[in-house]
Amino acid sequence: MPHDHSFPLDYCNKKKLIKDLGLPVEKIDACKNGCMLYWKDDIDLDYCKVCGEARYKTTKERNPNRTKTPYAVLRYLPITPRLQRLYASQATAKQITWHVNHQTEDGSMCHPSDAEAWRHLPDTPRFCSGATLC
Repeated sequence: MPHDHSFPLDYCNKKKLIKDLGLPVEKIDACKNGCMLYWKDDIDLDYCKVCGEARYKTTKERNPNRTKTPYAVLRYLPITPRLQRLYASQATAKQITWHVNHQTEDGSMCHPSDAEAWRHLPDTPRFCSGATLC
């Protein structure tokens, strides 16, 4: 990181900095023991299927309008918006796609794109849907 830049030391300012980037964060409730995520088919469960622990913290006041607070939350950072942001800059996109145009000597490997397995990626449309990736 450049000398004139600094990363916030406290949690609140780090969270604000990341929020200001405009990249989505998906919050998924988790078991406090790390056994499972309350996601997809399990999104409506109130107790862990593995250890039986409660999903939400108990409160003294029973206010039905109050949001329940989970013991643990996983913050999922979807990769697609981050890749889109990287490819939005021509300079960054050129650096990311360097491997498509580079030439190496036969038999030498200086980048994973020189490997035999990499040559088969274009045959896998689900993984490689464009020349910029493969």
